[in-house]
Amino acid sequence: MSLLRAKIKDVFNEPGCEKNRGKDAKARKEGCSKPLTPGAAAGGCAFDGAKIVLQPITDVAHLIHAPLACEGNSWDNRGAASSGPALWRTSFTTDLTELDVVMGQGERKLFKAILEIKEAYGPPAIFVYPTCVTALIGDDIEAVCKRAAEKYSLAVVPVNAPGFVGSKNLGNKLAGEALLEHVIGTLEPDDAGPYDINILGEFNLSGEFWLVKPLLDRLGIRVRACIPGDARYVDIACAHRARAAMVVCSTALINLARKMDERWDIPFFEGSFYGITDTSDALRNIAELLVKQGADPEILGRTELLIAEEEAIGWKKLAAYRPRLEGKRVLLNTGGVKSWSVVHALMEIGIEIVGTSVKKSTVEDKERIKQILKDDNHIFEQMAARDLYAMLSEHKADILLSGGRTQFVALKAKTPWLDINQERQHPYAGYDGMVELVRQIDLAIQNPIWCQVREPAPWDCQPAVGEELPCTKSETVTLHAVQEFSGTTAADFGECRGKPVVRILPQSKAAAVNPLKSSQPLGAALAFLGVDGAMPLFHGSQGCTSFALVLFVRHFKEAIPLQTTAMDEVATILGGADHLEEAILNLKARTKPTLIGVCTTALVETRGEDCAGDIANIRLKRAEELAGTEVVLANTPDFDGAIEEGWAKAVTAMIEGITRPGEQARQSKKIVILPGWNLTVADIEHLREMVESFGLKPVILPDVSGSLDGTVPDRWVTTTYGGTSVEDIRELGTAERCIVIGEHMRRPAEVLQRLTGVSYVLFRSLTGLRDADRFVSLLSAVSGEAAPAGVRRRRAQLQDALLDGHFHFGGKKIAIAAEPDQLYQLASFFIGMGSEIAAAVTTAAMSKILEEVPAQSVQIGDLGDLEALGAGADLLVTHSHGRQAAQRLGIPLMRVGFPIFDRLGAQHKLTILYQGTRDLIFEVANIFEANGRAPTPEALDPLRKREIPDELRPSPLARH
Repeated sequence: MSLLRAKIKDVFNEPGCEKNRGKDAKARKEGCSKPLTPGAAAGGCAFDGAKIVLQPITDVAHLIHAPLACEGNSWDNRGAASSGPALWRTSFTTDLTELDVVMGQGERKLFKAILEIKEAYGPPAIFVYPTCVTALIGDDIEAVCKRAAEKYSLAVVPVNAPGFVGSKNLGNKLAGEALLEHVIGTLEPDDAGPYDINILGEFNLSGEFWLVKPLLDRLGIRVRACIPGDARYVDIACAHRARAAMVVCSTALINLARKMDERWDIPFFEGSFYGITDTSDALRNIAELLVKQGADPEILGRTELLIAEEEAIGWKKLAAYRPRLEGKRVLLNTGGVKSWSVVHALMEIGIEIVGTSVKKSTVEDKERIKQILKDDNHIFEQMAARDLYAMLSEHKADILLSGGRTQFVALKAKTPWLDINQERQHPYAGYDGMVELVRQIDLAIQNPIWCQVREPAPWDCQPAVGEELPCTKSETVTLHAVQEFSGTTAADFGECRGKPVVRILPQSKAAAVNPLKSSQPLGAALAFLGVDGAMPLFHGSQGCTSFALVLFVRHFKEAIPLQTTAMDEVATILGGADHLEEAILNLKARTKPTLIGVCTTALVETRGEDCAGDIANIRLKRAEELAGTEVVLANTPDFDGAIEEGWAKAVTAMIEGITRPGEQARQSKKIVILPGWNLTVADIEHLREMVESFGLKPVILPDVSGSLDGTVPDRWVTTTYGGTSVEDIRELGTAERCIVIGEHMRRPAEVLQRLTGVSYVLFRSLTGLRDADRFVSLLSAVSGEAAPAGVRRRRAQLQDALLDGHFHFGGKKIAIAAEPDQLYQLASFFIGMGSEIAAAVTTAAMSKILEEVPAQSVQIGDLGDLEALGAGADLLVTHSHGRQAAQRLGIPLMRVGFPIFDRLGAQHKLTILYQGTRDLIFEVANIFEANGRAPTPEALDPLRKREIPDELRPSPLARH
């Protein structure tokens, strides 16, 4: 500990530190760290600071000598990037137990761990970090490392910075001391040149140094060592042969820079790569420093040419954002170099800085801030979370830029937030980095979720029932009510999004490539499967039924009751009436269904058979035999429409064929719900629970949640078990109101209203906060009941999910292929999260909802069109048949709709109302997380697609 204390005193006495320059000798020795207040302390320790500085050295094994917590709770939590080795991301710890501590086995275990790592991983060096416990019990780390280095012929570096000795910043400096004492100068390069520099305090977070290094490469300047970002052990060992250095984070490694200047004559300056002007100044200072060290002065001219070229490009890109961001108010809660460099960068494009923290800033940093802001009132040392929350809640800033510790203060205050500290996901250095920073600020501020989460809950602004809802008699739904409850369109996002003019592009190909749609009969059969005791019957050849049955089974993983009239060659020529009659009678005798739902196929429709007349004759002739069984016909030729149309036709047929017509006595609290085909089993279950929580009695038609919910019955059932009863269908006219979900369900609702006088309210979608709010408002108005506590809590949970999840959606390009109503549902969801619709493909052009899809165009087509239009998207959204296109394009696939046969539980995925929207946010965010691509130097190189002018090419002297 005596050696450690000496190092700490030396670091505290650092003359290069701006804070120390204003102190006398005695005050410098006392250090800068303020005593921590128990119960009110936050921030990292010295061990944390040392690890932050050294762990980005990519090919080194970092071994933590301690009980588990120090490493187990802290590893793999930084965004530094590597262009090569990944050993630094592997966690090593001696994981000391109670027995190790009590029996003094720590040093022996450490020695053994060093050998194991050497043999298993072969690193060029192992850095060993003691922590509080091992420092307290007196393990001699220095001696163990020295002995291991001698025995194993390996660089074993002790990094003596146990947590209790001080702050994270002290740990930064102790890490620099370890490099100076044990690493730098231990190897000699064989290619030292006059244009070699070191960059100190650059961590390559999100690969941002790769936005700067190509600029230096173009000037012929070689980065001998970037410490620590993307560094190799050999680079740092040879760093003493650089000719100049730039210090990016002075609070971290100023001691290292000064001592390297003293020992090896490597002059340095403090600079920043954040912002256009500061990047240019940094390049100039590097060139000037090299010239002072003997480099050819011609580099100064080439530097100015490069700066002029890059500034012109950068300012041109930034000009597009200025009208949207000028005057926006930014609050920075960070420190160090970013406290002034980011301020300067943002002010360059007209953004107003309402405050910046200087907690970790040097005296020189503070002076720079004062010069930039010209107002001390915008500078604060530290702001308590409560004060920060109050400031943001009062809308005194449009966005907070900070680190993760204050992220949720901003989000809970419903204020945009962007991470600019160690966990950030985007690179912000250099000219291109400045453009990316501004782009991310723009995405954060303009994201439509802020319009949503700031809106009051429906129970805080309940509409008057008489103004917003149709009455319970037979009047047509008012236009106002339709607008109020029909669902979100692009126009609903107000200033966040303008309503696009949608172009509907017809299919122009003769050959469909990888069909998107399934057939109308399949959609009709799916609707009939939502009725208790039903048996869908395909009127056509056996193959039609077989194909549909296989698809149903693969999707639902259930036994599906589905039969066929099995028309053969003779029936095809002479007519299928006999086959239809025989099938109906056989089904009645064998399965005793309450409903036989006949779905015509293209075969009988092409023949022009009078199926309605045939069924009428069968029912008349076989009335006694068919007693207790309804027979309903849906005309669903395969050559027209798709699932959506088939489903709607089947529901219409059931209402027309079964529901008792005429005005009837209304049952209090009873409502009819006509869900669209795209609602899953889980959706319908959740829908029922939500409606019942308001004291209402829903009758849902069809109700696949009762028949296809994946339960195990106690007996074999040959028809559907569960679902809407035929008797409930017959008595739909006794309901007070009808709620319709999906534009394709408008026709069944109109038929029900014409037959019984039950008026309807149509929701185009129930996905999203606003649509869920509208639905809750309707239920509350109809029932006269306030929203239950559970509903209120789920809304708050969705708000939180919107705040947490929107970072993953902003600016993402989404390609969707789905039936019209589901396309609208999903496109509106993604637009509402700040994404862009890169491609929208659907099955049929007749749906009015396509005019409301928030996309520039909608292509009527197939999965081949999705693949062609979706190239370059961040996410494909369609059913399981889209997996091949996703694989070929290298784009992740989100499975929706029908069929989903390569995943389990598709029908139990919730997609509507507060909880379903929350689940969708998590699903998509997790897809993006799982498929995130690590940054690479090649991908981030700002010059990769540009020609190098002759005047910018390095002279032969500049090459090595």
